[in-house]
Amino acid sequence: MYGLINKALRDMICERFGESKWQSVFELSGVPEDSFLTMRSYDDDVTYRLVGAASEVLGAPAEDCLEMFGEYWVLETALRSYASLMEASGTSLLEFLANLNALHDRITGTFLNYVPPEFRVESPGGNEHRIHYVSQRQGLTPFVVGLLNGLSQHFGNELEIREQRAVPVESGEHTIFEVVLS
Repeated sequence: MYGLINKALRDMICERFGESKWQSVFELSGVPEDSFLTMRSYDDDVTYRLVGAASEVLGAPAEDCLEMFGEYWVLETALRSYASLMEASGTSLLEFLANLNALHDRITGTFLNYVPPEFRVESPGGNEHRIHYVSQRQGLTPFVVGLLNGLSQHFGNELEIREQRAVPVESGEHTIFEVVLS
């Protein structure tokens, strides 16, 4: 993952829990001090170690930390740093999700070795939708839950995740979210 992810995680912990909690997370994680250079690619293990340390220091399951971080990513990091890209990608939650792969394609040239997840939206009818999340990485589905919650807040929707199920894949993960959007 990129340093901008690690930096945003650091920012979230500092803003919500204070600098001293961040220092505890950082020390416990044992990650190198240069793990926060925005455009630099780091082994995914660096981010996972930061999340694991945050879980321990904050006394919350790693899944909850990832969900909180996903929401923070949308409402703070993305809106602050990538507002024009977000605006160009849609004016509603479903439109944004339908264009998310194209957004990732646009920024692929900016980041070396960038491997974004894929999203697909199916709308069988009414307010019910299926959102497919496919990633080469494992363990980030809770982050996506946070992203969905953050996006629903950003676009002024109520989002209910009725079901979340993993689809077996050879590597990474594929999660289908059954949601109701109003």
